[in-house]
Amino acid sequence: MNDITFEQAWNYGGPLMWVLAGISVFGLAVVLYLWITQSRFVFLKAAYRKVAASKDRAAAGGRIAARAMAAVDWLADVAAIAPLVGLLGTVLGMFRAFGGIASDVAAGAKPVVLAQGVSQAIVTTIFGLVVAIPALLFYAMLRRRCQKRIAELEEACDEIQD
Repeated sequence: MNDITFEQAWNYGGPLMWVLAGISVFGLAVVLYLWITQSRFVFLKAAYRKVAASKDRAAAGGRIAARAMAAVDWLADVAAIAPLVGLLGTVLGMFRAFGGIASDVAAGAKPVVLAQGVSQAIVTTIFGLVVAIPALLFYAMLRRRCQKRIAELEEACDEIQD
């Protein structure tokens, strides 16, 4: 079985690999941001201060909860977009493969032309999934964590009112 290096896979994937790399860096930045800002101490301290200073505490709490959940939704977007970019690479790779065969029919289509296009198709699909699957896992985990923080904030706000 032939082993392929990361560099070869990157080259097979073409320019869409840079798009996937950018999406993955963005996803990682979102995970790190959420991990820090939604830790119990940081989130509750900042949210409690905003709610206590507000005239309409229920509205302030609702805004904080909506913003927190919206931030987590960025990971769902990453998990949805990355496989679509991979699929675009698949379509472009197949187009390249069959376009190469069509233009080379007179000369007797060479398998290497087909192999290059199929390689791009497979590599971009794999990398799209490699970006999407962890993003979706972190989305699920951080969504639950966010819901827990919102529940804790609601309890704290109830204590303020009492």
